[in-house]
Amino acid sequence: MAALRRTAAVVVAVCVIGCVAKEALAFNGDGDALPYGCSPVSADLPGIPAMENSRYAVWEGNIYYRQYSGEDRDEGGLWAYFEPVADTAKELMCMGQDGSVTQVGVDYGCDGLFIVNGRIYSQKYKQTRENGHQITRAVVYSCDLDGSNVKEYSARRVYAVKGDKIICGTGGYAGDDGYGITWIDGRNGEEHELISGKGLYHGAEYLGATEEAVFLSKLVKHEENEYEQPYDVTLYSVDYQGNIKDLATVTMQEYAEDCVSEEFLLNATESPLFIPCFQILGDELYFSVGTTNGTAGVYSGGMIYRIKKDGSGLTRLVEHSPAKRFYLYDDGVNRVLFCRLPDQRTAFWKDGMQQVVLQGKAVDNIVVGDADQTYFDRPHSYVAADGADAILFYPDNSGVCYVLLSEKESRKLGIRTHVDGHLVQQIEDIEYLDGRLFFTVTDLTYSEEYSIGWRDAYERGRSVCYCKDMESGKIRVLYTY
Repeated sequence: MAALRRTAAVVVAVCVIGCVAKEALAFNGDGDALPYGCSPVSADLPGIPAMENSRYAVWEGNIYYRQYSGEDRDEGGLWAYFEPVADTAKELMCMGQDGSVTQVGVDYGCDGLFIVNGRIYSQKYKQTRENGHQITRAVVYSCDLDGSNVKEYSARRVYAVKGDKIICGTGGYAGDDGYGITWIDGRNGEEHELISGKGLYHGAEYLGATEEAVFLSKLVKHEENEYEQPYDVTLYSVDYQGNIKDLATVTMQEYAEDCVSEEFLLNATESPLFIPCFQILGDELYFSVGTTNGTAGVYSGGMIYRIKKDGSGLTRLVEHSPAKRFYLYDDGVNRVLFCRLPDQRTAFWKDGMQQVVLQGKAVDNIVVGDADQTYFDRPHSYVAADGADAILFYPDNSGVCYVLLSEKESRKLGIRTHVDGHLVQQIEDIEYLDGRLFFTVTDLTYSEEYSIGWRDAYERGRSVCYCKDMESGKIRVLYTY
């Protein structure tokens, strides 16, 4: 085993501040929780569907994760994103079924951590010298559960794990051929190339995957350069034998003529088309297509489509939505798409999310949180009505929004991400698995030194990693750095 750093074993004491989860909310007469701007909500956390985790991983009943220190991330960063520091060791921790935590090894990775067939798959930043210059590069690797027996791969980042398949991305650095896709067979550790990236212009933008195929987008030059961006966007798939199939193409002409108003045309077509939201539901794919404008990369608005996995039945479901994200509801009888829509009479955007019925009828008593505030494919924290922060999550297509951390629990922890309109804390690394919720709260200080013009930057203060037992509601501090 690799030598343990700092301590040979760490057992975390329980610091109880919580209450029973089902008592965390007040409900109205219809059984809907009021403060969060959506309904129905549920605090019945033991029955919540599983999520796709990327920071915490389960193997044989134990939960593995990295324990960071102050030296593992940059001291300051734009938008309060603090880059990992290359070649820094983290304590590799294991939480047993009884909740006890022990350090089992040392790991040099960062960001996503996945376990397949008893091995960790992740990425790390390494410093190397190339042509006389010091370069920091990311590299995908695998290792044993104690951090030993490391094997490195050609890929730069892990996108997802589907069964025994680890889907990875290549390229992204000066001198590389382009962005490509590989997959690692978790049964034998062998890496296979799917998309080489050679000669491609943004030719392998990862969107999602199943155990049968990976879905991507690419920019394809159109024949006439009548717009500032002479590219169309194509959705395509590649199976794990390397067979590529173009599924649908949305052209810049279609976008400019059918979606964008004349007065907004120049700004809307100054950047390439892209697919910002992509969801798989059964044998159908749903995706939005739009552009960004300005140095802030503000979404210019776009259209929403549906297509079969085999490329048949392309249908435009929404002519124009100002929000890049959408939510799909499906109860087996009714299927509804929630998104932002314009008011046909005033041309202004309607407040809140609207329903687009795809199958069956509109659904009552379902109010989905605003697409500009809520990420529908992963947990997202935001400021609730009374100024306290809660953690909410839509885990599936049932329309139920789960309150993972209530306002009451947040106040007991002393969490306040905003004070007088200023960002002072952030909640991140939110994941739940095996009946436990994990999240980290980091103190922030605005920094002129790290800011660039109107782009706000922050210095990183103390971070506290919490663990909540989702059945009892008890919350404890795992570690602080």
